[in-house]
Amino acid sequence: MQSFIQRTFQQGGHLSKIVAGYSPRAPQIQISSKVGECLEEERHLLCEAGTGTGKSLGYLLPAAKWAVQNNKKVIICTHTIPLMNQILNTELPRVSQIMQMENLNLRYKLIKGKSHYLCRSKLKNLHRELENSNTREGEIIYKIMVLAEKENIIDRAELGFQVEDQLWNRISASFCPIKNKSGECALELNKVGLKGAHIIVTNHAYFFNDLVLRKKTGNGNLPPYDAVIFDEAHEIEDVCCNAFEKKVDVQLFESLFNQFFSHEQVLKLGLDSRLKLSDLHRDFQRQIEDLYEGISNYMSRNQGNDAGFYLIPSKIAIDGVCTALGDFIKAAKEMKIKNVSEILDRIFEGNDSLDFIGQVEKKSWAYWATSDKKKNVVLHAAPLFPKVVLAYGLFDKVTVIMASATIATGDNFNFFAGRVGVKEYSSIIVGSPFDYANKAMLICPDDAPDPGSREFIPYISEKLQDIIMYSGGRMLVLFTSMEKMKRVHQDMSSFCRENGYNLIAQQPGSSREEIIGQLKSNPKTIVLGCTSFWTGVDVPGDALTTVVIPNLPFPMPNEPLIQAQLKLIEDAGRSSFFDYMFPKMMTKLKQGFGRLNRSMACQGVVVILDNRLVKKRYGAMIRHGLPSCPFSRQIDNMINILPC
Repeated sequence: MQSFIQRTFQQGGHLSKIVAGYSPRAPQIQISSKVGECLEEERHLLCEAGTGTGKSLGYLLPAAKWAVQNNKKVIICTHTIPLMNQILNTELPRVSQIMQMENLNLRYKLIKGKSHYLCRSKLKNLHRELENSNTREGEIIYKIMVLAEKENIIDRAELGFQVEDQLWNRISASFCPIKNKSGECALELNKVGLKGAHIIVTNHAYFFNDLVLRKKTGNGNLPPYDAVIFDEAHEIEDVCCNAFEKKVDVQLFESLFNQFFSHEQVLKLGLDSRLKLSDLHRDFQRQIEDLYEGISNYMSRNQGNDAGFYLIPSKIAIDGVCTALGDFIKAAKEMKIKNVSEILDRIFEGNDSLDFIGQVEKKSWAYWATSDKKKNVVLHAAPLFPKVVLAYGLFDKVTVIMASATIATGDNFNFFAGRVGVKEYSSIIVGSPFDYANKAMLICPDDAPDPGSREFIPYISEKLQDIIMYSGGRMLVLFTSMEKMKRVHQDMSSFCRENGYNLIAQQPGSSREEIIGQLKSNPKTIVLGCTSFWTGVDVPGDALTTVVIPNLPFPMPNEPLIQAQLKLIEDAGRSSFFDYMFPKMMTKLKQGFGRLNRSMACQGVVVILDNRLVKKRYGAMIRHGLPSCPFSRQIDNMINILPC
């Protein structure tokens, strides 16, 4: 492996032959060597690699060599679409060329969730329905039919034009009605390709949903694999806990019962059988409605806040409900009704989840109830941290490599490793090659009020206007609150309009890529973004010269999982601030800072308006954890760093 890495990365080596102007980068070679070593020795690896190190190519090359040479299968997981596209469209084609230079043939495949793919059966049915309609929908469906038949396009992203969600949902592979899939089914064709691939590229959500299925049934949609590489590994925690979350409400069961009682085989039952099932259903319905009404009333009396949730501290009296549902399932199975086993399995799964939540047994899980304005109650349970489900089921099964620019805390991985559940691992930290000392500046204005004060939101708007006068646009503002972002957008709209600036605020359902496209193309653009803009935004060069962070991104303690985790830490006599809030904040802050420098040509300023950066004792720790660059308390010092 090490000789292969040398042949590839050395001056005049494989990469020199396919990448114009290539020159070796020591951090990239270090990453590649360490990944190759860990794959060969079946050891887990935690890797922090600063922006610009070329880590994706660094791990892909040894992964490909190891997989092809040993007939292994490696899963590559990313969190964001831009990185997935970079790996698929740029990095893997290069890796494939290099494998050919080694007389090896690399096969790789992308897999996404069912909703991304076309169902040909649903498409043909809808095409017949709209064929003579002379509507825009009919025209779009005809275009898709042509692409599917002539060019075999089955992925929504490859169509080359936008299709509204409402129309796409009618032809996507989600909830396909055909039981026996034909040879042209997109999902079946994908499965064939996956079996023969050395490398499978997917996203975190697909992987963890597959792991849920694998732990439950022993099989998943992914074929058996030998190693997993998580890029953007800092996102693992939230995605994993969400995937394993259990939810149960009355509507879930009623939807399943409606499907059951309207099934043609159930309608063919004799009167006595149907009456028996109806009586059992009514008994269950009465008991679950009483249960949920009691929980709703209890929440109304005890919630005491507007969070919309209540942490469940002790066992719920769900025995009667579960028994009633069990009686229904048992009776239905004894009647040997054809083609309803899938519905009964889903009812049983709901019953199992209800029993799990109601027992409130596992201390490593959080249990809570949510209620909306209509007082519809949903019961939830989720692992407090990934190690609950990953220590046994992933890390004990295959080699796992986790890479990110922001998973170390200080000079170690103790916090991250402890939460995800990896005990024995190798590690590597490589810094960014960017010249932060001469091409970046950190500013915290000396007039910033306390972030919890009434003056803070008006201050954000006023200070942004000052900053714009220096930057001329080319700005990304990262918020931790949608409400605060909307207020600032409203306050700044007239100023930007009058001065010819293009002010864009993230909206629900808006395309991040389209918004970033405007930032790249129009230098007088200011983008206000929230959660999804802290990561995955890649704007190299002078199109983005100023990143503003109004608030330090501490986790919001009004979320059930976070509240449960804080309580667990405090009950153990530890500091919930330094053992949870601070390291989580630092991970996100480093991600936000990283939006500024995306290439060697980048130069600019990060402005943090939160005065805790200088007023709190931990402020020095924050500054020490960010890339080393000049620090100022004056906005006008921007002129010393901004490009002309």
